[in-house]
Amino acid sequence: MLQGEAGFKATEGGLMADIQVLVGSTYGNAGQIADDCTEQLNNLGHKAVLLSEPAYEQVIAQPDVLLICTATIGQGEIPANLMPLYCQLKDRSPDFTKVRFGLIALGDSSYESFAEGGKQMNELMYDLGAKPVGQALFIDSCETPDPDEAAAEWIDEWSTKL
Repeated sequence: MLQGEAGFKATEGGLMADIQVLVGSTYGNAGQIADDCTEQLNNLGHKAVLLSEPAYEQVIAQPDVLLICTATIGQGEIPANLMPLYCQLKDRSPDFTKVRFGLIALGDSSYESFAEGGKQMNELMYDLGAKPVGQALFIDSCETPDPDEAAAEWIDEWSTKL
């Protein structure tokens, strides 16, 4: 393997990305989707690591590509396992201008605060200067019978843009 651009390694098939998959999950749905996405990204030749309890030090140590997979809880809050990272990133404002990111946000459109946890994380990434890779995926539990399939299709397309 040859070292290419920051965070990329050359392989026989092209470039692969180092991806940290950040999870915000209370009841397990976002965690399961994030786990499946991590496996899928690794099978596609990337180096993806799942962080189910993402810590600030982990995220800023090697921020090349972040994939945020989060649910929304309560009245539009970020899940408890992701909230400390959110607060630290917001308070410390690290320079993420070289960071690329993707977002999978789960929600229920019958609530006024549909996917608000994901929207907050998305806004924070923009505020830190991170660059989006493609469009975010918003999975509505009222309209998406198979969220795992929707996420898998999105990952297939998203990973080609890395």
